[in-house]
Order: sequence, then C-alpha cells, then structure tokens
Amino acid sequence: MNSETENSLLIVDELFRKLIDKYNKLESKKFFSKTLDDLTVIEINTLVVIGHGEEDKRMSEIANSLGVTFGTPTVTVDRLIKKGYVIRRRDNEDRRQVFISLSDTGKDVFESIIIIRNILAEKIYGILSEDERKALINILSSLDSHFDDIFSFRNK
Repeated sequence: MNSETENSLLIVDELFRKLIDKYNKLESKKFFSKTLDDLTVIEINTLVVIGHGEEDKRMSEIANSLGVTFGTPTVTVDRLIKKGYVIRRRDNEDRRQVFISLSDTGKDVFESIIIIRNILAEKIYGILSEDERKALINILSSLDSHFDDIFSFRNK
C-alpha cells in the first residue's frame, strides 16, 4: 500500500470514529429530552430493539439485534423492568421461552427516542446539499453491503 492510500485510510478511519462518537453522544443522552435522563446508551438501544415491530421479542432476538452475547441484554432488561419500561413474560407452553415487550411507559419513551433520532437525522441531513445527500446514501449503502459480504455480519 502506498503512503497516499495509507494516509487516506487513516483520515477516513479518524473521521468515521469521530462522527460515530459524536452521533452516539447526541443520540444517547439528555441533549434533546429529559425523558432519557435515567437511561444508559445500552438501555436506549435495547428499548429501540424491543420497540421495533409488533410482536414481543425473545432474549436471543434482542442479543442478536444488539450484536452482543445473551447475557448482556438479560442484565439490561432486568434494569429496564425495575425502571418500569419493559415487561417480561414466559411462554405458557414452553416455560424456557421468555418474551419481552414494552410497558406503556416504555412505549412513550420509545416514541421519544424515535422522535429524537428523527430530529438528529434531519439536522445532519439538512446541512448537506442534494448532491451530497445522494452521494452519502450511495456511500453508506455500499459500505453496508460490503461489510456484510466481507465480515458476514448478517444473521449471526
């Protein structure tokens, strides 16, 4: 690899990490809403996973969606239950199966999180020209599909 390519890779890596860090800080905390004051980043991400879709989630589905081991969401879900955001129930036919859903309070917080994410996306998207928006979508789509091909992220 030549030095110009190596330098470009370092710049891309640094910018990518900075952007992810800044986005996570904005998304995760009190920047937009007092509703999220008592939630950690992993709790917010777990609520989002549980809230997407109509059906209750199994612990394994939550772990898979978060890309973590089975034990991580178990601890997080326990905290969310104590805070009143989620409900745990066992399957009547197979007691080993545990299902997780949002409580009414959890649904309200989930809606707040989605609103906050939409505001962030609009603000970020709004600073770009139409051509830059199209290029960004193309670049992110390409990166997403290539990550899947190279690193086999999907369905793991």
